[in-house]
Amino acid sequence: MTRYRLPILILAVALLLPACDFFDPDEVTDADSPSVDAVQENATQAQLQDLVAGLEFQHRAYTDGNADLTQLFGSFGREVYAAYASDPRFITNWLGFDGTTPDPEFFVDGSAYDTPYEAIKQANTLINSVNATDAVNEQQAAGYIGFAQTIQGFQYLIPLQGQYRNPDGSIRIDVNDPLNPGPFLPYDDALAEIRTILDEGNNNLDAAGDTFNFTLTSGFTGFSTPEGMQEVNRAIAARAAIYAEDWQGALDALDDSFLSLTEGEASMNAGVYHPFGNPPDLFNPLFYPRDANTNQILMVHPSMIDDALPGDERVANKFFERTDPIVNPNLGSVELFYQDNRYETQTSPVPFIRNEELILIYAEANAQLDQPTEAVDAIDIIRETWGLSPYSGPTDRDSLIDEILFQRRYSLWAEGGHRWIDARRYDRLDEIPTDIDGGQVFERLVRPLSESS
Repeated sequence: MTRYRLPILILAVALLLPACDFFDPDEVTDADSPSVDAVQENATQAQLQDLVAGLEFQHRAYTDGNADLTQLFGSFGREVYAAYASDPRFITNWLGFDGTTPDPEFFVDGSAYDTPYEAIKQANTLINSVNATDAVNEQQAAGYIGFAQTIQGFQYLIPLQGQYRNPDGSIRIDVNDPLNPGPFLPYDDALAEIRTILDEGNNNLDAAGDTFNFTLTSGFTGFSTPEGMQEVNRAIAARAAIYAEDWQGALDALDDSFLSLTEGEASMNAGVYHPFGNPPDLFNPLFYPRDANTNQILMVHPSMIDDALPGDERVANKFFERTDPIVNPNLGSVELFYQDNRYETQTSPVPFIRNEELILIYAEANAQLDQPTEAVDAIDIIRETWGLSPYSGPTDRDSLIDEILFQRRYSLWAEGGHRWIDARRYDRLDEIPTDIDGGQVFERLVRPLSESS
């Protein structure tokens, strides 16, 4: 079984200080030897704030260079090439060269699987501490717990999509006791449990009053109240609902989310983010200086350029054309000309769910429910925001899904592997191009070694 590491609470708080500036370091207790046991009974409000800050820190960890989630899933979906000369396996393993297939020691998979569980464990620590203290009242406690469950719902979806329909069971949901974790659940059962956690979180947030008894970072600007967090919770619930093919459930969740069916770049980017900062905080792990002379860089898969529609402003917004191409020896003589252009600086925040995704979920759910007018209206919000003409194609279900998946490919590029997940949801993995690299497209990963010892 996985040996879930205890969260490094005080370090997490310290690293978040420059990004949020909300925590008084003088209130840190036992900074030289922090103990989870110290907060499991009669935790103070200051200690609970530490746990919240630690949860935000762990919540963003899937983006970093240890988990490499965006790079891993993005390579599977041929959104990106991880052109890192430091290790050939970024190319050879992830693209399935020479018959390589995922195994329990598949390159980086263990970290990509374990890292979300660190956040889930941190959330459980917060919940357990809140339930074992008299420092907060029932309404305040509901806010802490609702926030923790919302983050858990998001994090559980990451290993779930990695393992997918593993015949030996997808993922564990019951991990509150790391020495006695629950069973591996089949995909559908695990997804149902995740949706229940999100629903419970939403109910707790509904009982949390008008304000939280804790402070969040700038990543939750506009959503730092129980009501605002409910909108985030329902946005994540809508994502989970389309994974479950519960189309009406997705629309119901969107009704209570921060969905805004309005055009414009600001509308597209409205949502919640992971903040980053200067030391002692962490830099944005997905930021790469434009045109840098480097052999350690995430590059855009050429198909993203070749398949783009003329005039699509997302191409210039997201992809920067280098003066000199990158050539990775593991890809032979292939020249890669485009790199990620989304982040202005090394402290730019990284989104974890945005309104643009919600609009596309709305379009997909309506298309699946044979409500083409609503689906086309949503599609046109996306198209016209990015300089494209309104959709003029057929409005049958299959044609609309084709268009929606195409728009998701560009709108949600390199935001956690949507293209790979979407292609698999619709049995279209064979449409992911391998002609450039000659590799394979995997359906799923296998259970990492950390879960078998």
